[in-house]
Amino acid sequence: MTRPRLTVAEVIRSCLDEFLECYGRKLTPEQRRALNDLTSCRTAALGGHVLGCTECGHRQIAYNSCGNRHCPTCQATAAARWLEARAAELLPVPYFHIVFTLPNALDPIAMANPRVVYDLLLRSAAETLLEVAADPKLLGAQTGVLAVLHTWGQNLQFHPHVHCVVPGGGLSPDGTRWIASASNFFLPVRVLSRVFRGKFLAGLRGAFAKGDLRFAVDQFEQVLSAVVTKDWVVYAKPPFGGPEAVLRYLALYTHRVAISNARLLDFEDGMVRFRYKDYAHGNRKRVMTLTALEFVRRLLLHVLPTGFMRIRHYGILANRHRHEKLALCRRLLGSGSAIEPESPETKQIPDSPSSITPTQVCPVCGAGRMIVIEELPPLPAGQETHERSGPRRGFDSS
Repeated sequence: MTRPRLTVAEVIRSCLDEFLECYGRKLTPEQRRALNDLTSCRTAALGGHVLGCTECGHRQIAYNSCGNRHCPTCQATAAARWLEARAAELLPVPYFHIVFTLPNALDPIAMANPRVVYDLLLRSAAETLLEVAADPKLLGAQTGVLAVLHTWGQNLQFHPHVHCVVPGGGLSPDGTRWIASASNFFLPVRVLSRVFRGKFLAGLRGAFAKGDLRFAVDQFEQVLSAVVTKDWVVYAKPPFGGPEAVLRYLALYTHRVAISNARLLDFEDGMVRFRYKDYAHGNRKRVMTLTALEFVRRLLLHVLPTGFMRIRHYGILANRHRHEKLALCRRLLGSGSAIEPESPETKQIPDSPSSITPTQVCPVCGAGRMIVIEELPPLPAGQETHERSGPRRGFDSS
């Protein structure tokens, strides 16, 4: 028999009461919602339906997903829809991947003011790229930015940073020609770092002066003095080979959550082990062991404020004029069409959960089709159960 897969939800369930007793008073409404959704996902608590085979009569229960954007089980479907739309927008040019990271010293301010700091981080990174790209001494072009916020490191510690995907070039100031960047170089990292630092700190000071930040005055100045003269980390990864490579990258990054079920190794005696990459030591693959309480605490550090948009578009990719700008770019590049998106039948999304659809072939006889024969309503409050869909695949530590 194959070893059943451990899930994030099962780790949470194992210590939920103890965790709420220790940390319940400090949780935000969004964090409480995430705990509830993740532990209820694909269980009888959310309702579902019964599938029956048209030939042999085999039956199988499929419970509903929670749909929470922090749930590692629910992001594959959203990613597939989003990627199909992005495939039609990619230009036939090289793309660059640039990462902007906040210094660790700013973590206390970010944790206390996530909405303000995350918004400022995304805007500062994008505005830095647009401003430096527009400099006639560098590229001298109007470019575009797709920015994705991540708040975690591989070890689940707090690590706010923004992944930016940028086309290798842009429109000339008068919009009459396409200006291409070098195939292996976009913009100087040192310049990006200093402009990014200046924009972010100016925005942070402005927010503090307007009373938008919750932080003690003396501590605020102390934190800023520790980062104002240091170089901030801006990392430019090797350029992508083309639109297809960009899609593969986006499939991995855009709808990623803090940790996937696939990275979990085992859970015994209240200790959970998971894989991570140690970027400080050459991306070495390592294994980390945490108590269930600490694992859940770290996980909840990355729950975003309600309604916060963690994927944003700027410059020629901005929503208000993206269609027109991209059409102009294609004409100037001599290409009348975008890359064709993969068909739903062939699209592969990493770590996608198995899902049951009404047209699935029967897993028993292989001849019939599984169709919905009964709807299962959500259980009334107080009667929740964590029984999962179909044959149990959850981890059993006994």
